[in-house]
Amino acid sequence: MKNLILIDNPYFIVDMMYARSDNIIGRDVYNEIGFGNKAYVHKDLWSALLKIVPFLEKNNLKMRICDAYRPPLAHQKLLEVVPTGLFAQTPEKSNHCHGTAIDVCLCYKNGNNLCYPTQIDAYEQCFQEQICRGEFEKFAQHLLRARHDYMEADAKEIENRQVLKCLMKSVGFEPIDHEWWHYNLVNWQNYPLIDWKA
Repeated sequence: MKNLILIDNPYFIVDMMYARSDNIIGRDVYNEIGFGNKAYVHKDLWSALLKIVPFLEKNNLKMRICDAYRPPLAHQKLLEVVPTGLFAQTPEKSNHCHGTAIDVCLCYKNGNNLCYPTQIDAYEQCFQEQICRGEFEKFAQHLLRARHDYMEADAKEIENRQVLKCLMKSVGFEPIDHEWWHYNLVNWQNYPLIDWKA
């Protein structure tokens, strides 16, 4: 795919959350469309991401990649389950579909994640079950814990969130206020949507 790089590097664990069913919508939409557990990113994002390898090496850490480039067809399938509130309203408005965003956390070399105020995507099975029934109110309250300004979490969880944020910003990524795990390239709107066909 033009301008996309497949992440294949020992410092990064590819664990695409929508290539399995234990995610917030309960569907492995990446496998449904034949995409699978592959993490592609725009070549400019990959250049920025490589700059954190010295930090990972120095601190005996790895980075878990839980979402990266998202095929527009997969995004449409996400919207079938959650039509409003959690995902961008169209693939064109999703920076994942442009290859310019990643959902990440830091983890130990054994693959165990550092602790954060929520799991990536604020996943918990009880909320998945509610969402699949069309019930969003309790999950919306839970999502407040995913904000960067949420300070009622454990001190270590807040510290790890801040370390990740400072690390990502130091190499040129931009956070968003309401998802501690999401980082994108600045001016991602200038990058074209990238389609994918099985």
